[in-house]
Order: sequence, then C-alpha cells, then structure tokens
Amino acid sequence: MREEYEQLELDTRRQLDKAIAQLTEDTVKTAGEMITACGEAPTAVRNRHEAFGVAAERLAKIKKAVKAIDGDTSILLGTLPDANYPAIEAVSSICNSTLEAAATMIEAAAEMRRTLRDLYEAENTARSEEVTPMEEWASAAQFQDADPTDNTETEDE
Repeated sequence: MREEYEQLELDTRRQLDKAIAQLTEDTVKTAGEMITACGEAPTAVRNRHEAFGVAAERLAKIKKAVKAIDGDTSILLGTLPDANYPAIEAVSSICNSTLEAAATMIEAAAEMRRTLRDLYEAENTARSEEVTPMEEWASAAQFQDADPTDNTETEDE
C-alpha cells in the first residue's frame, strides 16, 4: 500500500531576498500589462526567429545599461587614490545608471514573458494544424480501391 505524501519546499532565502523577488515579479507583471495596453504595443511573435530578434534586441539594451554601470564604477575607482576627487558624484552616477539598468531589465523581462506567451500559442497552433509527412504522402498518392477477390479455394484450404 502506497501512502500519499505532500511535496514540501524549503525556501532558505532571507526574508529581504524573498520580498525583493516578489516585488520584481509584481513589477514585471505590471510592466507587461502596461506594454500590452499602450498604443505602441509590439505585434505578436509568430515564430522562433522573431522571438530571437526580440531577445537579441533586449540583450543589446541590457549590455548597454551594464556598460554604463561599469563606466561609472571605473570613475569611482579613479577617486580612490585622490582624496580631493569627489566620490559622491561617482556614486550618484552609479545609482542613476543602476536604476536605468533595472528599468531596462524589467522591461526586457516583461517583453520576454509576452514573447514566450506568443511563441507558445504560435507553435502549439501550428502543431495542431500541421499535417504529418505520412499523411501528406498518403493524400498525394493516387490509391485506387482494390476489387474484392473471388478466391474461395484458398480460403477453404
């Protein structure tokens, strides 16, 4: 006899990490709704090539945002040996570029979620309507119905 057990999940993350993850999830969902509702909403993704195009475009924007953070961090690094150089401005720049990167990432996540939904629908619809190669071959072949044989001798033997 097999007993039923409930699968438990132990989340060992800190409460702050859990809260930030939930906040990010909610923000991405809200951003997705805003993208869909705006008058400039992108067209639906119809195939994997278009999905790759969306992903590549978003990746380029993310890399640009990260490069800005990297540049601002290099400026802060340059303030370390010179006590007269204002580090506050460099940290302020890092803060601003990080906020821009966060906005870029949230928008990218919302776009990729929309892309996933569109691609899932497109590929499942295409598969359900798709004719298999065997069905295509059979419909193209010119089969004729065979006449019944009158071979009773072989059946009796």
